[in-house]
Amino acid sequence: MRIRILAQQEADEIFDYYGNINSTLALMFLEVLYAQLDVISENPELFQLKYKSTRVRYLRKFPFGIYYRIVDESFIEILSIIHTSRNPEIWKKRKD
Repeated sequence: MRIRILAQQEADEIFDYYGNINSTLALMFLEVLYAQLDVISENPELFQLKYKSTRVRYLRKFPFGIYYRIVDESFIEILSIIHTSRNPEIWKKRKD
């Protein structure tokens, strides 16, 4: 699994945001995020195909979606982690 630099930055920003509110909440976000990344890794085709080859897994308890694509049978690329109120096509314009 590869996580794009911008996706990692988004995760860091979300963690910092929740950390400013409550450190327990920030740690809970990371726990949910890592658990869902594990689920994606184990069964990448399980989640909804949104745009051509891009899939999304929405986090439980947090308003974010993990956008990813299956490059081949053994390689998954995490494209972005976006708040559900934002335009989900924002990741298409990004390069890293």
